[in-house]
Order: sequence, then structure tokens, then C-alpha cells
Amino acid sequence: MVRESLTRQYREQHLVCSGPEETVLMLYDGAMRFLKEAAAAINNNNIMTKVRLIEKAERIIDYLQSCLDTDRGGEIAESLHRLYDYVLVGLARANLYNDVSKLEEIMKLLGTVREGWAVVCDGARKDQQARGSQPEQGSAFTKNIRVSV
Repeated sequence: MVRESLTRQYREQHLVCSGPEETVLMLYDGAMRFLKEAAAAINNNNIMTKVRLIEKAERIIDYLQSCLDTDRGGEIAESLHRLYDYVLVGLARANLYNDVSKLEEIMKLLGTVREGWAVVCDGARKDQQARGSQPEQGSAFTKNIRVSV
């Protein structure tokens, strides 16, 4: 119980101190973790846990989609919007049919996008260090990201 509380406090503090790009990275990590756990729940025939975990991943993807700034992000933001639509449909199918292979496909897609965001984070961090400033609020692809913990 104490360990869970300390872990939650650490995550909350990390979210508060993170820039928007790093927050997106953490959201991808969370979604992929939930999907990995959901696949294990399917394999263990634990349907209630699977449903709960897939719903958590869906909420993350919904949130990421709602933060897209198509005015500033242009074609990349539009492509991410279509990808998130595809992921949400895939999650619904995986949930309905207990389809581990669909979850694995989605995790692979999200992992690829996550890698791209990791590059964005590195670039933003280097820019920030070069300017000696605080993290920016929003990027060309996301509106201001606010995560409540």
C-alpha cells in the first residue's frame, strides 16, 4: 500500500514537471502497458480485467486524439487523427472478440509512433537546454496538454 502511494506520488510529480512532448510519451507508455496487461488477461481468461484495461487504453487514445492541433500540425496531425481512429476501432474489435493478435498489432503501431515522439522529446529537450528556458506549452501537433492525476 505504501509502495503504491509512493509510486503514484512520483508519477504525479513527474507529470507536473514534464513538458507536453514528454507527457505524450508517458501516455503512449501507459496505453501500451494497459494493452500488454489486457493481452495477458485474455490469455488467462480474465475477461473483466481485459475490459477494464482496454477501456483505460481507449481513454488515453481518445485523449491524445482530442489534443491534436490540426491547424498547427497540418498533415501529420491529420494522419495521427486517422491512426487513432484505426486504433480505437481495433481496440473495440479486440475487446469484442478477445483478439490478442489485434492488441499486438495496435501495440506495434503505438510503439512506432512512441519512438517518433521520443525523438521529438529529445529535440525539445535540447532546444530547451540551448535556450535555458522552461518547457513550451503545446507543440505543432498537440494543443496544450493537461493531465489531471
